Amino acid sequence: MSTIARIKESLTGEDLELIEELASQNYGPTDISFKLNYDKRSFLHIWRDPKSQLREAYERGRMEIEITKRQKINEDIEKGGITAIQMHDKRAEEQRFEDIKREIFSFE
Repeated sequence: MSTIARIKESLTGEDLELIEELASQNYGPTDISFKLNYDKRSFLHIWRDPKSQLREAYERGRMEIEITKRQKINEDIEKGGITAIQMHDKRAEEQRFEDIKREIFSFE
């Protein structure tokens, strides 16, 4: 059995929760593979598959922290924070650019 197959079979719900938590704390896939004591190359091979459970857990963690950050920025905007408004505008511009790229290049 390949190392990749062994990792896929051995991933537990706890592992996926830990991957999600670490991703929400800005740890990259290499750091996460080290923490879980998995072969880095095999772990990254699985991580590159956007439909793998591992990648989905990672993306949920990244999305979770983005939601938290945006909520905080929105709270600061409501308080009249200029920096928060600037951060929000910058994120909106970046998102617009990403949306245009997806539309042009059909990324999905």
